[in-house]
Amino acid sequence: MEKLYIKGPGGRLSALLFTPESELRALIIICHGFRGAKENGGKIFPFARRLNNLGAGVLAFDFSGSGESEGDFSAITLARQAADLQSVIQYARQRLPAPLILLGRSFGGSTVLAGAAGTSGIDAYVFWSTPVDVAETFGRILGADYGRMQAGEQVTLSDMGGSFTLQAELVQDFGRHNLRERAAALQGKPVMVIHGEQDEVVDPANAALLATLAGTEELVVFPGADHRFTDFTRQREDVTLEWLQKTIPSQRKSIDSLRGNNQLTFPR
Repeated sequence: MEKLYIKGPGGRLSALLFTPESELRALIIICHGFRGAKENGGKIFPFARRLNNLGAGVLAFDFSGSGESEGDFSAITLARQAADLQSVIQYARQRLPAPLILLGRSFGGSTVLAGAAGTSGIDAYVFWSTPVDVAETFGRILGADYGRMQAGEQVTLSDMGGSFTLQAELVQDFGRHNLRERAAALQGKPVMVIHGEQDEVVDPANAALLATLAGTEELVVFPGADHRFTDFTRQREDVTLEWLQKTIPSQRKSIDSLRGNNQLTFPR
């Protein structure tokens, strides 16, 4: 494991890079959820080891204002996170030219849609508990505070991590992103969607919508699983790893073929 910093549009982004001892067959960039961090409560370490065993490298990073990255969390927007992700993708292409797979968790999945859906050079996508209808999701969570933010007010809230402030721009920015359109841009790419049937934060209907728009049949909804996949973490990883094990070799073969035909150029 290597700890590193990536230059983002608003400051340094803290990241962890896990590389396999064997040949690097793919690189998976992992995007954490709202109020989350790259370590995912420590779960990233065993998960990264399992991914490394498949020959996949892992690049997990903190969005601006989250974890150890620079920036003010209160200024979070979907647009800002999309710009962060694009900086991380550019870094990955320059340092580790390999097939790229994006894995987004919750709002991190929304960020993948906003910032990288249909982007050239992204070879596969994994979405965990991802909201497509972000305005509806946040509106339900924030209640009356959502209306105040729409009117231009900032609000102070609290959760298990303590109190935090959100600026109005978070919800005002939602209207600038058509995530349904971005999800449809995934058609033709390998896409895996995983959700909990008892998700109390993101309506599971978002998973079916995302799979339909993306044109994928790879949709798994876990009975009994909540938003955090409490007591279901290992099962979620198992399904993800099984899918990646099937997906990575086919991607490598396809990319090697394109490389040989000079149809695809990797940055050096």
